[in-house]
Amino acid sequence: MPLYTVTWPTRPEGVYTIVVRAEDPTGAARVTADEDLPTSEGYSIAYDDYEPEVWRIRRPYRWRSRRVQGPEYCETEADTKPFTPVPAV
Repeated sequence: MPLYTVTWPTRPEGVYTIVVRAEDPTGAARVTADEDLPTSEGYSIAYDDYEPEVWRIRRPYRWRSRRVQGPEYCETEADTKPFTPVPAV
């Protein structure tokens, strides 16, 4: 099975990345959404308000891995600021 990373936004701000094996990007997002993922005190994963960023991981990682689904939450360039979602009120 292919390897994916799934990045979910967290409340109040931040992201949480999980590595999973799944058949496709949608399956990877579904697997992580069904898990009770550990977070720091005061933080929760925003499953209901946001869609995850999914990357297909291939070796060598730097040259072949690519984003396959969702918005870009993580930094892709050294000089760009990562996306920080605003929590729902």
